[in-house]
Amino acid sequence: MTNINPILKELESASHAGTLKRYAKIQETQPYYGVPMGAISRLAKPYTNQLDLLLPLWETRILEAQYLAIQIAKAKPNQLPETSIRACLDDTVSQNVLDKFTSLILSKRSDTRKWEEELLQAESPVFQRLGWALRGKYFAKKQASPEEIEATLSTIETHLQTVAEPIQWTMNQCLVEIAVAYPDYLEQGLDIGRTLAVYADLKVPKGCTSAYAPDWIEALLKRKK
Repeated sequence: MTNINPILKELESASHAGTLKRYAKIQETQPYYGVPMGAISRLAKPYTNQLDLLLPLWETRILEAQYLAIQIAKAKPNQLPETSIRACLDDTVSQNVLDKFTSLILSKRSDTRKWEEELLQAESPVFQRLGWALRGKYFAKKQASPEEIEATLSTIETHLQTVAEPIQWTMNQCLVEIAVAYPDYLEQGLDIGRTLAVYADLKVPKGCTSAYAPDWIEALLKRKK
């Protein structure tokens, strides 16, 4: 068994009062040390690609240990065995950690479409959220057929207002990705966003982009120009 105690001590010593305060405010999943992401990235460098550390760190259930595990493994996602992936896909883990795992590990694997379909068919809203995140990344690659786009837009139009909150965010993001990546579907995406008005009243911090689909789409299109 790999001894990870020295790594955990490094993480604990990097605790930051501001991060602790922020995690308490957002009611982040405990336990955590309050280590900023920049510090986690720096701590990961000596252990890069040591994939044997993934599960021991993950199984501590310490937030920063799981973030560290992702940073260590992200360069070689295809080398992670399926058993390790399944062990990490635990819907009691922090939603933020699972989002990061999906973005940096699952979406980079050669079998990402398999995971997308499996997660979308899961009963857990947390897993369905991850499936929609993967579907959004697929559409962003501009490889989808018209049939795939139209079927997905129909699903979004039917369910976006009523799905569980965890799913709603990434389903809405998928709508945005389609509208931005496929010009022929831009107006339809904007119309769906305006009609459903999901996140239309969400307060947006200064300097941030609104999650309301029409505003988000317009912001991304402006950046492209």
